Amino acid sequence: MSPRVATTKPGPPPYDQLVLIGEKCLSFVHENAKQGDPKSVLEAIDTFGYEHHWMMNVGDVKGELIDEELEKVKPKVLVELGGHLGYSAVRFASKMRELSGPSAHVYSFEISSDFAAIATKMIEFAGLSDMVTIIIGTYGDNYNKLKERGVEHVDVFFIDHDKKLYKSDLIIIEQSGMLRSVRDLVSKNPQQSMLLMPE
Repeated sequence: MSPRVATTKPGPPPYDQLVLIGEKCLSFVHENAKQGDPKSVLEAIDTFGYEHHWMMNVGDVKGELIDEELEKVKPKVLVELGGHLGYSAVRFASKMRELSGPSAHVYSFEISSDFAAIATKMIEFAGLSDMVTIIIGTYGDNYNKLKERGVEHVDVFFIDHDKKLYKSDLIIIEQSGMLRSVRDLVSKNPQQSMLLMPE
């Protein structure tokens, strides 16, 4: 399969426009993907991004690289900082179900209630609601909610939001004690996202 060329990557649109794009993407998924089929949902989002509007998500190319890393760890618990429209949560939960079974879980921290609402619908359509919990707010303010749910440690952290917050994110993750021994894969793509997992 030859690689597709995405629509031109612009600077980030205003917030209201991002929400509108997210809603259009959700409608596109409902019209073009098969309900209950995560792969179909991901393909529809990728198509929307390639053919209609550049999307601020993991995408198919980087997604495959992350899939390879998850295969090495076979995580039971993954936390993502920056859930946006739910693409990564759908991708990770689907892969983790394949690797670790249906008891695996993704906790997605998203500061925008608008994006969280779209992501919730995207995840529901993919049939993965039982494997994904969206927490509105920052990890620093809300990581105790993981402990309230009985989560003692996190196998993988995926950070993909405001790059200026990465340093403070790492400090908070270390202070939270949820990930003890860390292998940092940020060097693979320092301008994009960060994957933290055990040695």
